[in-house]
Amino acid sequence: TVKMDMNAMLQGVSEGEKQKLMVMLEEMQMKEQVTMYNSLVERCFANCVNGFRQKTLDEKEDKCVKRCTMKFIKASARAGQTFQQVGMQMPGQPGAATGPGAGIPGQ
Repeated sequence: TVKMDMNAMLQGVSEGEKQKLMVMLEEMQMKEQVTMYNSLVERCFANCVNGFRQKTLDEKEDKCVKRCTMKFIKASARAGQTFQQVGMQMPGQPGAATGPGAGIPGQ
């Protein structure tokens, strides 16, 4: 249904403009993915790597990085789902909930 909503929003926009918008959207998504990856690397490295005694991570550091990565990915996925749910419930959107508590998760 998101694709249908996007098509409805772009109704009356020329194909050339639609193409430009899609390219811009793809670039924004790529930048967001790179930013998220960099944040993950910085956070997990800072939390888990204690020194540079050897070329590879020791067992404790390796487990810490894996655990940190999984937590980060799960938290990011949960946040994405919440934003998607809220976006679908925003007043004025097709299929949006209305009335008291509309747009508030769990309401």
